[in-house]
Amino acid sequence: MKEEFKAFVRKKPELIKYVNSGEMTWQKFYEQWSLYGEDEKVWQLYKNNDKNENVKTDSFNITSITDMLKKVDMNSVQKGVNSLQKIIELLQGFTAGSAAKAANTASSYQPRQLFKKFED
Repeated sequence: MKEEFKAFVRKKPELIKYVNSGEMTWQKFYEQWSLYGEDEKVWQLYKNNDKNENVKTDSFNITSITDMLKKVDMNSVQKGVNSLQKIIELLQGFTAGSAAKAANTASSYQPRQLFKKFED
């Protein structure tokens, strides 16, 4: 029985896409196959959806990307980039300033001689 189902799946490779995408499992397909057999009316649903999905994904890749790019407001993008640039400069100023202070502090520090007293 399993070998017959495997032969059926080899005839209908579009079923693999449903299992890989997580929409169906092999168990569910096997149950349908054991109930209905190779009746084309049952399996036509998966064949038609597969073709429609290919058309949708192809059209999504081309037209919707260009539509999305047309809708982008370049002024708002430029403002966002400028804001990020100011934040980066500010952070660089903090790190550069703290490094310079550490260098100044290290160079200006002179330890007191141990044998001298406070009045000396």
